[in-house]
Amino acid sequence: MRPTLSSLDGREFDIAIIGAGINGAAAAQAAAASGYRVIIIDKGDYGAGSSARSSRLLHCGLRYLMPGGPITTWLKHPGRFLDAVKTIKRSMAVRSELVRGNKAGLKPLRMHYPIFADGPYKPWMVDVAFGILGAVADGKVPLDYKRSSAAQARAANPFLSFLARPERIASVASYTEYQFDWPERVVADLVFEAVGLGATARNYTPATSLDFEDNAWTVGLSDAMEGGAAKVRARSVLNLGGAWVDKVNALNPPGVARKVTGTKGAHLVFRLPAACRGQGFAAMSSKNRPFYCMPWRDLHFFGPTETLYEGNLDDVYCDAEDVAFLLGEVNHLFPTLQLGRKDIVSTWAGIRPLTYDAALPMGHRSRRIYDMAPEGMPGAFALTNGSLGAHRKTGEDLVAALANRLGPARPQRVGAAGGATAAGSVAAAGAASAAAAASAASAPASLAASVSAATSARNADDPLAQHVVTLEDQLARRSGRVWDADLGLDDAAATAARLAIPLGWSQEKTDAELDAFKRLVEHLYGVH
Repeated sequence: MRPTLSSLDGREFDIAIIGAGINGAAAAQAAAASGYRVIIIDKGDYGAGSSARSSRLLHCGLRYLMPGGPITTWLKHPGRFLDAVKTIKRSMAVRSELVRGNKAGLKPLRMHYPIFADGPYKPWMVDVAFGILGAVADGKVPLDYKRSSAAQARAANPFLSFLARPERIASVASYTEYQFDWPERVVADLVFEAVGLGATARNYTPATSLDFEDNAWTVGLSDAMEGGAAKVRARSVLNLGGAWVDKVNALNPPGVARKVTGTKGAHLVFRLPAACRGQGFAAMSSKNRPFYCMPWRDLHFFGPTETLYEGNLDDVYCDAEDVAFLLGEVNHLFPTLQLGRKDIVSTWAGIRPLTYDAALPMGHRSRRIYDMAPEGMPGAFALTNGSLGAHRKTGEDLVAALANRLGPARPQRVGAAGGATAAGSVAAAGAASAAAAASAASAPASLAASVSAATSARNADDPLAQHVVTLEDQLARRSGRVWDADLGLDDAAATAARLAIPLGWSQEKTDAELDAFKRLVEHLYGVH
């Protein structure tokens, strides 16, 4: 059950995590599995921010070897190149772990990258890039890299006939990539794994204040839906707000230096010929940025854009300028498809929480974990540019960063209902048995995850156990219906009626939820 706000007032924890995106959820699971008393909150629903609105790729790390300019950029900035290699090494490691562990609902897809005779990258450069990827990998999940001549590729590749001036193609590089079918569900499952291990989680609960006193943090909370206020105490705070990191830091009176640069990634969804299903296409945009045609269920999406974003973080959508730019890129790349506004099935956009660097107006792509103590926030840490694919490793690294302050976790004693009584945490209804959950709390993360994942599976159809608050929660993040071609609209009314009984909605409330969902879908996923 989702705890009431009043039940949290005065509670004490080891770690307060602000932000329940992919990295916050992973950190909560890792910390709870280690035995720490954890509370994780989010001002919206679990996974409703950048985690839900990315390009949904696991990413082997190839994009990090594209300097965004001439290849000589690496010679001028060798430090950036070394950072890129470190990042791709981490990307390849988590790729191997997730794929071999059959985690996160990953789907393989075959990607094709055309190398143009007059393009920015020569065939040997692409060979070197994949050589670097292979060198830092463990070899257990191959890239299946192959570079074919234009003639060979033309006979087998469904996209090449759509290209402008295909005679410019020198060769085509092909490799296996993996895609998250539904990252929001991954986030929710991690949250409920943490809850099954004794953590407390609450969505629609923004942090309103951060005050350090008596060697601990007091975190002010409110209820975004019903109002009210509460305060909890925690020895440490993890600011995992993603694009909202700087706004969370600003809750502490002294203030700290800027941490995040937000860039916007917008996408257009189309229905392409059946021969393209399961096949992806990677290219460079007119602005020399990575540009993808990516299979998505039985559809394809094009994108992303990459523009500096300084607008409203709570209202990010594919606007008219994004649509015009992306349509231009699509028709520049595949002119024979003749795709127009009328062919767009849906759109979406999100913000990348990149690391702020005054020398890089578009942000730095290296992950950073900030110890905020030197800036007047002892025991507080923040994260920038934590990727979707590396979430498990990031969660472990964040918990390790806390170890010096917190020391070893106290063993948790889990009651018969699954609540960690020694930790004072509220567990989900129907949690694992006391013995299983108690052993999971001190077991390796893999075992702990399997125990609590089973609990989550048993509660998958219970909106109360799944902390469903709105119709959008169910259709977007608990069932993934909003990502289908009909955007979940075809069964929205039936879903609202089904939720009304367990959630206690009146007919008026049910109708309001349905109307709100329709308006949201038109705004966030429609064509502007």
